[in-house]
Formats: sequence, structure tokens, C-alpha cells
Amino acid sequence: MNAPLKFEVIAAASKSRDFVMQPPQSLDRITFNTPDDGVMAGYVSVIRQHLGNGQRFAWVELDNELAGQFRGVPLADIIGCDNCGPARRQAAAASDSRRLCLTDYSGTLADQLRAAGRT
Repeated sequence: MNAPLKFEVIAAASKSRDFVMQPPQSLDRITFNTPDDGVMAGYVSVIRQHLGNGQRFAWVELDNELAGQFRGVPLADIIGCDNCGPARRQAAAASDSRRLCLTDYSGTLADQLRAAGRT
């Protein structure tokens, strides 16, 4: 009647994109499988080739880690991609969006207060 399903076969068959032939773009958020840490996620910085064997890697800035920590991920290990990199680049270029960065704006605030006091 009802045959038991193997879920690992379904998960492997549902992979709709070959990331080796169609790699993610920069600023795409990807999930990938690692042999030591399991499934991880992060944002692609750049795609580079290994100098020794020519295998292509995605340099990924990891989620939930210190800023600036990257990991080289073979394109064959990528599980999923959100394909929102171009939209993130457009939003960063738009004048109405704000870039998040650590900096000291106390001098700017003092300048704005002085300018408000003059009027």
C-alpha cells in the first residue's frame, strides 16, 4: 500500500540549483554544510579559486560570529541561497538607506547642536 519514504532521498532530490555551475553572487546569504560544525550560514563576500587544485570557494562572512570572520566554503557544499545580493547592493547605494558601522558621531552631534543654537 504505502511505501515508506526515505527523507534523505527527498532532500537530495529537492536541490534545484547546482552552485558549482551557477555560483552565488556577493552579498547573497547562503547556508552550507561543514563536516566539523554542521550547517552554518553567512553572507558571500567573493568567489575565489584555490591556487593548488583550482577548486572554487565562496569566502563567507559567518553569521553569529565576530565581524570579519570568514570561511572558505567549497561551492559543492552550499545547500541554499537567497539570491538577494543585487537587492542588498542596490539598497546600500540608495541615499535613503543607512549603512551600519561602528563609529563615534559625538563630534557631529556637537556640530548639529551648535548649528541649532545659532538659528
